[in-house]
Amino acid sequence: MNVPLPAAGAHSGAGRRRTRLTAIMTGIALVGAPLVVGASFGTTAEPQAIAAEAVQPLLSTASTTWKYSDNNTDPAAGSADRLSWTTASFDDSKWKSGKGSFGAKHGAATGIGGHTANTLLTQYIGDSKDDVPTFHFRTKVNVTKQQLASATEFTGTALYDDGAQIFVNGAKVAGLSDERVEQAPEAQRNLMYAGSGASDPAPATFSVPSTALHEGENTIAVALYQDRKSSSDVYFDLQSLAPAQPEAPVDPTPPTDVVLTVGDDESQRRLNWYTATSTDQAVQVAKQADVTGDQFPADKAKTIAASAKGKTTSGEFAHDATITGLEPNTTYVYRVGSDVTGWAATETFATKAFSGDYEFLFFGDPQVGASGNLANDEKGWVDTVDVAEQTYPNSEMLFSAGDQVNTASREDEYDTFLKPKQMRQVPLVPVNGNHDVGSKAYEQHFSVPNWDQEHGKATSATASGGDYWFIYKDVLYVVLNSNNGDTASHKEFVDQVVKEQGAKAKWKVLAFHHSIYSIAAHVNDKQIKDLRAALPTIASDAGFDLVLQGHDHSYTRTYLIKDGELANPDETAAQGTVTAKPGEVLYVTANSASGSKYYDITAPDAWYASVQNQEKVRNYSHIAVTDDSITVKTLRSEQKGDDKPVNSVVDEVKLQKVDTTAPALTVPADGTIEQGAEFDPLDGVSAVDVRDGDLTGSVKVEGTVDTATPGAYTLTYTVTDAANNAATAKRTVTVAAKATPTPEPGEGTGEEGTGQNDAPQSPADQSPASAEQPAADQPAAEQPGHLAQTGATGAALAVGLLLAAAGAVTLIVRRRRA
Repeated sequence: MNVPLPAAGAHSGAGRRRTRLTAIMTGIALVGAPLVVGASFGTTAEPQAIAAEAVQPLLSTASTTWKYSDNNTDPAAGSADRLSWTTASFDDSKWKSGKGSFGAKHGAATGIGGHTANTLLTQYIGDSKDDVPTFHFRTKVNVTKQQLASATEFTGTALYDDGAQIFVNGAKVAGLSDERVEQAPEAQRNLMYAGSGASDPAPATFSVPSTALHEGENTIAVALYQDRKSSSDVYFDLQSLAPAQPEAPVDPTPPTDVVLTVGDDESQRRLNWYTATSTDQAVQVAKQADVTGDQFPADKAKTIAASAKGKTTSGEFAHDATITGLEPNTTYVYRVGSDVTGWAATETFATKAFSGDYEFLFFGDPQVGASGNLANDEKGWVDTVDVAEQTYPNSEMLFSAGDQVNTASREDEYDTFLKPKQMRQVPLVPVNGNHDVGSKAYEQHFSVPNWDQEHGKATSATASGGDYWFIYKDVLYVVLNSNNGDTASHKEFVDQVVKEQGAKAKWKVLAFHHSIYSIAAHVNDKQIKDLRAALPTIASDAGFDLVLQGHDHSYTRTYLIKDGELANPDETAAQGTVTAKPGEVLYVTANSASGSKYYDITAPDAWYASVQNQEKVRNYSHIAVTDDSITVKTLRSEQKGDDKPVNSVVDEVKLQKVDTTAPALTVPADGTIEQGAEFDPLDGVSAVDVRDGDLTGSVKVEGTVDTATPGAYTLTYTVTDAANNAATAKRTVTVAAKATPTPEPGEGTGEEGTGQNDAPQSPADQSPASAEQPAADQPAAEQPGHLAQTGATGAALAVGLLLAAAGAVTLIVRRRRA
């Protein structure tokens, strides 16, 4: 059966986004308002006749009073248990009281990303302008036996800036952008800077299992974190906590959020998508050659059942599938969905050759939403991907340095990141950034090959994590979750992967989000310093050649580095070609690909920076891989002044390994030539070097062949490349003596017709004067009357004697007759 093809490249998300917005607002509306069960989200359908009773929240912005501390102290100071302040027995009688929302911006309650704080927090420490790092909140809620029996979990909604941890009765139930907290020593976690650094308060939902609550009074506690001491604002509003409600049915809608990601190797692709309802899903894939007109060739398509990844943080359902057994140099069409939900728009992707040279595109932090104007960020991001793909249409991967979005849980930002049509046509290689990690949405949107959830694991139950690897055309790629600062865990993962897969790879490329060799705002962060102290040695010991990074929204290319130190003091700044010895690594940090945010250079004299650039224009990098080199060319995707147009080059570097391979030298096999023959010792000789090319003209020969003199002669051939790698070969040439023709029988014997006497004289009858004498210096083989000195000499002499004897007998018979 053929099915009409929807328009390729369409990205359906707007209708689904209305659904999400309605769901979020419905959750907020739980405060003091009934929830109509059975209403369709995002539709104009009339509510069903039977409605549920009003659901009363356990707490809400309007009704809940909080005790809070904003005086820059650790509430658990002096206690062996740092969470003692989250328990029911803690004395908070000296804390301040107030109702939400809570916040401050530059010391005022207004202008906090469009919000106004109901209760103003003390933002600064004393008379300084350094922000209080952590604020603490506590409240009590009563839960009835009926409430506990009627719900398996409770759903909370909140707005926060910059990070938070939420506790119920002394146990953590939610972490919001709290990865830095989880990485810190236990004793520091109550009073530290942490969070996403988002410019505006971020919305979040979280779940509390009913088992975390008990009948009667329960204690809710919250730690609110500032990202840094110079953060402009802080905000917290726990809007509601109420029993979770059953899923309301929705009209069937086609899948959304479709994205193509990289597989285990070049013969695989992975697909990821969302649906509004929990239904079985599949991907159908066929060769484009099977398409007739505008019909999807369903009857010729391969159907692959999808794996259900469960309910997403946005209330939808995630699915993924892996397409295997792809053929090289083939274009495919595919669609995802089902007959129940409908099918997403038909898309295409193409494979290239499965070996040889290839190229891919590398993008620095898109972080859409960071500017505060999502529409502008979308325009810049889509334009960069379009410019890059149109300039390099044969690119085989899209490599993102991390921070796909600005706020980990914002699905409208994921919609924007996935907007480029190339996201469904060229496989994506995602990296987990610090703005991605705070929600499970990253894992739900992207499935990756060989994912190890224990190494680089998520630092909280609500975070994303894990390291992964894949091989593409004999290049090993390892991607680390650098949000997890456990470098021993990363080392264990890297060492195991390299041990098992390294021998298959001609190059090794490492990627992680947090640049350890940048020159901008994050260069001296404690987290960066800790990573910089460990990861370079891990990279050098494992034999990585190139490291790709993001995070600092500026461009840096390092000198070659080995074990955290400058590898070659003779390497010059911006050197166009760098030649790496074993253990020497090139590090590249990418600038923003969307233009949503840039950081000024703060470390211009960094010892490791060979090239640095911050023009505050969008960049992308084109990376070309060959057997002999990796070339990283970074370009502007937007114009900078009159002299720097779109696609003008920011930096270009060719990375090659020290050449230890000798040229391939070819010489003829041992052989024999005839004495006096012409001979050229270079005939049939060739030499080719993987780096220097044809070196035939540089081949040197030691030894000679005297073609006039029989004998065996040895020739030694040598050729040396530019790296002083030499190849040597020997051959033996034998000169064989030239043969003299043997006389025919009767020739010179006096037989009739010879013009000689019938009775030739015998040698005994010849006088000395009549016999020819050889020259004293003439070789016997060339003397008159001598046979050639060959293996037939004895036989020829015997024939001559027999002929002479026969002649003598004939002479005697004739005389008698006479």
